[in-house]
Amino acid sequence: MGKKGLWSGYSPRFLLGLLAGWAVLLGALYASVPKKHPEITVFYVHLQDRWLLLALGAVWTVAGLACWRWRRMRAMDLPHWLPLVLAGALFALGWAGHYGVLAGHDLSRDEQMVSFDAAIYRSGQLAQPIPPAWQADIDHLNTVFMMPLSHPVAWVSTYLPGNAMAHAFLGSATGPLALAVSVLALWGVAQRLLPSDKEAQGVALGLFALSGQALYAAMSNFAMPLHLAANLVWLWLFLRDERRADVAAIMVGMVATGLHQPLFHPMFVAPWLALLWADKRWGRLALYTLAYGAIGLFWLWWPHVTLGLVSGPDSKLVSSGATYLSRLMDALADSQDNGAQMAANMLRMATWTHPALFLLALLGALAAKVDRRVAALAAGVVLPLVVMGVILPYQGHGFGYRYLHQTLGNLALLGGYGWLRLGGWRPRLRGGLLALSAGSLLVLIPMQGWFAHRLYAAFGEASDKIDTTAADYVVIGQFDAPLALDLAFNRANLSNRPLRLMEENYDDLLPIMPRLCAHGETVALPRRSFYFGIGHALDMMPGRTTEKRLAWHRREWGKAGCGVIDLY
Repeated sequence: MGKKGLWSGYSPRFLLGLLAGWAVLLGALYASVPKKHPEITVFYVHLQDRWLLLALGAVWTVAGLACWRWRRMRAMDLPHWLPLVLAGALFALGWAGHYGVLAGHDLSRDEQMVSFDAAIYRSGQLAQPIPPAWQADIDHLNTVFMMPLSHPVAWVSTYLPGNAMAHAFLGSATGPLALAVSVLALWGVAQRLLPSDKEAQGVALGLFALSGQALYAAMSNFAMPLHLAANLVWLWLFLRDERRADVAAIMVGMVATGLHQPLFHPMFVAPWLALLWADKRWGRLALYTLAYGAIGLFWLWWPHVTLGLVSGPDSKLVSSGATYLSRLMDALADSQDNGAQMAANMLRMATWTHPALFLLALLGALAAKVDRRVAALAAGVVLPLVVMGVILPYQGHGFGYRYLHQTLGNLALLGGYGWLRLGGWRPRLRGGLLALSAGSLLVLIPMQGWFAHRLYAAFGEASDKIDTTAADYVVIGQFDAPLALDLAFNRANLSNRPLRLMEENYDDLLPIMPRLCAHGETVALPRRSFYFGIGHALDMMPGRTTEKRLAWHRREWGKAGCGVIDLY
């Protein structure tokens, strides 16, 4: 479709009103996030995003001055080689950033389980056997996001295997490679959806590449960068409208659905299949429907495979969560205070992406009335927003809003449509868009990197101290420090020393102390000062609980026969 029907001539009043409305919305989102809340995302808003909001205001002010100063800027003609260079540069930044910005550390349980599973798959197994001595007590080594099973004979996470298998082969290059592929696939899709306007294509690419969420997520082990890359490659193939490309898209869909959780990719695909129905492309629709039906059945069957791998003769399910239906019911039952959490999620995404992304995407989405492809792009954003807002508003750790990460390509393409819709206003707004892009590159992305580094480095330093401690065990208490249990992870084959024991209450470990200390082993007990680095990073110093608990632990572990050392 050409420009006709896309641009309806916006007035200055409309554009200023849109900008003012966006500012009011951000303010309302921030005001609706409570000051005190038990969830991490809400905490991050006050730790990080309030400062990014201030920086965002400054960047927009400079952009306004740039619009006034450069009111007749010529069209931007991006060279054809730029996407390839950009993909290479982002790959290098992402790979280096994993070690430099994120300190090579897996902070969240989601990231840790990717490394955990990757080590299992790298060894040629689908589940790691558990030594018999630990099978009855494996919960003390942390089994969060594993089958709720007593006496398992093996362990592996309950996540689908795609992301971990990619990390098993590619290691820390997985996320950066996914980011580079996303850039190239986005460029290919933009050339098909916006063929008449190279500047709009370049705007879509810039909105994506200058979003900190895309960059920093690629430095981590999170599955969402792979989801994003798979979605954009799938769309590039789908838009070719050839039988060979459709077969290839289905193969991509098989992998994409099994990356992490089975919901995300189908929610991206559904609006495009709805277009086939609207266009009465019955043969093509039947091909995709049958294929995705089979894909869905396969991955819904996978938890039963996992359950069979980890179960033994004495194993018994101790709670729900072994199947996707039971997990969905649990999630719906646990969902509460959805409004505050979703406000925090959306505010974080707004402050971790290009300052113009959502505004231009909104303008682009208005073209849905005349272009059904725009409607499909917009639906691909709204659908997961609604679904995840209902079943799982809590995202935990992350950069921006993880559960919309796979739609960053949709938003960038909508932003390209939005720039196209501005028509005659573009010469007056180019200076402002360039100023916003420069502000994202020079101000927002470095700030986001500092926040990410401060957090990951603090936990990484504490983890390194544990690894270099000459002890057989270390006890990590839930209430030792904020997020202390994020340090309670072990290798799948239990080859790490000291083994990290998770303690939720004082006497959790009391029954197994005699066994652990039978041969004069040594246990390390963290002092309060051990957590000072984490406390500084979170602006929340550990309380006195650690010291009170330490005396009790020293006495009980000594009585059991273990040597006790303090970990500072």
